[in-house]
Amino acid sequence: MKKRSNNVSGRIFCLCVIGGSVLAGLLFLAIQLRLMGVQVLRDYGEGHTLWMSQQVTNLAISYKPLDRLPYVIFPYPPLYLIVSKIVSFGTGSLLLAGRSVSLVSTFGLAAVIAMLIFRSIPSSFPSLWRLASGALGAALVLSTGSVIGWASLMRVDMLGMLLMYAGLTVYILSGKREPGQYFAMFLFVLAAFAKQTLLSAPIACAVFGLFAYPKTTFRVCVFALLLGLLGLAVCYWLTDGGFLKNILSYNLNPFSWEVVAEQFSSHLRSNMLPKLLLSAAAIITFWNGKRIRRIGLKRFILLKSNEPYARTIIIGSINALFAGLLAISIGKMGSIYNFFLAWDISLCLLAVLLLFRLLATLRTNQRVKIYRLLLLPVLFLLFIPSRWVISLVTEDFYGKIQEEAQIIRLIHATPGPILSDNMLVITKAGRKIEAEPATLSFLTLAGGWDESPYLHLFDRGYFSLIVTTQLLGSARYSPAVVSSIEKNYRLEGEIGSYLIYRPRAATK
Repeated sequence: MKKRSNNVSGRIFCLCVIGGSVLAGLLFLAIQLRLMGVQVLRDYGEGHTLWMSQQVTNLAISYKPLDRLPYVIFPYPPLYLIVSKIVSFGTGSLLLAGRSVSLVSTFGLAAVIAMLIFRSIPSSFPSLWRLASGALGAALVLSTGSVIGWASLMRVDMLGMLLMYAGLTVYILSGKREPGQYFAMFLFVLAAFAKQTLLSAPIACAVFGLFAYPKTTFRVCVFALLLGLLGLAVCYWLTDGGFLKNILSYNLNPFSWEVVAEQFSSHLRSNMLPKLLLSAAAIITFWNGKRIRRIGLKRFILLKSNEPYARTIIIGSINALFAGLLAISIGKMGSIYNFFLAWDISLCLLAVLLLFRLLATLRTNQRVKIYRLLLLPVLFLLFIPSRWVISLVTEDFYGKIQEEAQIIRLIHATPGPILSDNMLVITKAGRKIEAEPATLSFLTLAGGWDESPYLHLFDRGYFSLIVTTQLLGSARYSPAVVSSIEKNYRLEGEIGSYLIYRPRAATK
């Protein structure tokens, strides 16, 4: 009777977890649909990405050198940009299309994580436990601050994350089956052509494969390398070499280790520390140091490679390690929390595997009840939103909408070239983008570009209107550019948080 009672309580617990996860997903969807429909610039990079999507098929402009106007860098590969442009034919709005691609990709990512968790837990465990594990994994991904903030932005990351974690899932679930490994590598290459820094999962799979099945790994890695080189060769040929120049030579930013320390500390305090601790526990409890010393690391991995759960822990651990190392690039000037996305998702995966593996393997009725009671506050800690997330989802955009509408009217009424660090308002006003300030500033400060031609535009009053956020203390403009604007332009007034500058010669 006690065993039956325990089984019933276990099913109720799992159904509650599944129900709570569904509610978390619906809440996430409601939040993102609201954010997606706000037709204002929600992130600086949206205006830049929108313009790149418009121009990606224009080979006279896309990935061109910075030797003439427009002075705009293409820092990302073309996959997301092309997909967004194709989707825009159905939506009628490129901004809405780009945000929709990101949101659909985010839900696809959550589904992929759920499937990986469900399939990784041995089938000997009750299917309801496995379903609850998968549902919690998806909900945890959708409740992570970095995902909430990035899910419905017109940025390249979420499509790339979907492709990379889909490749990771295919690789883990394929095991020794070579066709599955080839397909996983194909997905990894696609992910790299959405964002070139999405490398943690393919590296993790390659490292694991060299221990578990080296010959197969060598073949699939050669396939991935050749496929990637083919894609690079096509892009290089179409752009006369500009593709590599833009994504590599022009993708330079000043770097600060102090910023790295500050960003990691802040990120862990924003509700990522519990996930990190659970992930660390999952890794520590799996890697049996005594057994590894006795039989050797290679033998240990070979023995574990036949078990889906063990493969997920091993490859997931390596992926988390490399994702964390790659996240150090957040120290680049202008980088923000999207650099943590791959790491955050890897921690969600490992944390859920630990939680439900421990709970599902308990056998004693009394211990089951105790651990379920202990699990509830743990789950509560995992889902507590940070103050930043709360402020994001509750923000009133009315003021920004009115502000940008006023700026667009001003641009309409001003003939001649326009410069703004809000590129979206220029696009909405139907005007040409002449320059994108931030990446030009970063590249100049890193010593990668001589900005003299750019400065000459300000010296001769080329821009008839400059609409910008604060110049001083902003990394979006180099000191020389700030000096040139203040020398050759006159502050005419303010619109909300934006400053309005016009050429001094035109105001005399």
